Amino acid sequence: MKKHTEELVTEGATGPLDDDGAQYAPSQGEDASAPRYKAIYEALLEGIRSGVYPVGSLLPPELELCRLYDASRHTIREAVRMLTESGIVSRRAGVGTRVETTKATTRYTQQISKLSDLFEYIKNATLHLKLVRMVKVGKRASELLGCAPDSEWLRIVAIKLLAGQSAPVAHSDVFVHPDYSAVRSDVGKVKLPLSMLIEQKFSQRIHEVKQEFSAVPIQGETAKALKLKPGTPGLVITRKYYGSRDTLMLVTVTTFPYKKMKYSMSLRFDWDKPS
Repeated sequence: MKKHTEELVTEGATGPLDDDGAQYAPSQGEDASAPRYKAIYEALLEGIRSGVYPVGSLLPPELELCRLYDASRHTIREAVRMLTESGIVSRRAGVGTRVETTKATTRYTQQISKLSDLFEYIKNATLHLKLVRMVKVGKRASELLGCAPDSEWLRIVAIKLLAGQSAPVAHSDVFVHPDYSAVRSDVGKVKLPLSMLIEQKFSQRIHEVKQEFSAVPIQGETAKALKLKPGTPGLVITRKYYGSRDTLMLVTVTTFPYKKMKYSMSLRFDWDKPS
């Protein structure tokens, strides 16, 4: 989350105040109404774009920048923070502030966007199948699947256990599009994630997976299957797998007891690489 800085307006001042309270006289070409740190940010950015600080080089140390711009360390840090959040520079412990690119951007992508990361199979997990058959979906399921009520889908219900543990770690409720229902004969026999099994059996590619996370109390048959008291807090992860032309192929709804699941995600800034 970006920090927001409020500007202090002092009666009688003819220009913005820096963080030391000293009045700053803007140089020619600078916006007199801008905060001091923003003016320094613009000056540093211009120096980077003009080649004074080329890509791959280090910015001057903080104290040197303080002397150069006659500013406090806090003001310099705010200016450098703006450069960092824009992706222009990166801070490296023991090295300094490195210039990464001349183009500012704040876009970022999830590192988990590689589907191979999502499909990684947990080899020490055991899957206990509770149900594998064609069913007519009800109203609630039809809304999840985006199909008409009473449509037939292959439904698979299973619980997952880890080696050395007696209590289940997850409950899975899975719906397979009828076009791929023939995968039924391989469920529980082939040790592959269902998504990869569908890809191999039907020569289809999964192009996108949409995920939704929900914190819910675990109730009914799901609580019973997980050997939990009804109302135990849980995490539900719903994944929708899409093929070409945004065709829904597979939906999995996996419920984890809150003590059994920790979801970790890394976010990587999508910065332009220096040429």
